Amino acid sequence: MVRAMKLPTLAPLALVLALVPACKKASYDFETNSPATAGMAEIVMKVDKTGNGAMSLKFEHLAPPKKVDSSLSAYVVWMQVDGKDPAKLGVLEYNAKKRSGSLDATYSAGQMKIIVTLEQDPSTTAPVGARVLDVDVSGPKG
Repeated sequence: MVRAMKLPTLAPLALVLALVPACKKASYDFETNSPATAGMAEIVMKVDKTGNGAMSLKFEHLAPPKKVDSSLSAYVVWMQVDGKDPAKLGVLEYNAKKRSGSLDATYSAGQMKIIVTLEQDPSTTAPVGARVLDVDVSGPKG
């Protein structure tokens, strides 16, 4: 005999599903350019139901900046929207032992260019170093 589930049994499940935020996602994979050849980049962009955007950048097989040129010290990530100068998202958290890096940031524009540069000074306010990644991406619609 099949017994019907009682409402109290379903209530916890309904509560869990209601607390899970609705989120849309876009994912991109790219290869880095010279002078940091052989690097692989993954950009994951999410937007929640309120329209807030979160971006995660992960890199693998990325040469240590000092190995590319002894004057270089960091990978810096920038975002540029049409008609505006690039805005600094941050400095890539680089792990030389694993030759990997990551950065989490927020965004609000639907379409943008993501730029990653190799810089002598990580506190630079404009991208002056070599561009190892220069790609157009679109965030998911909220």
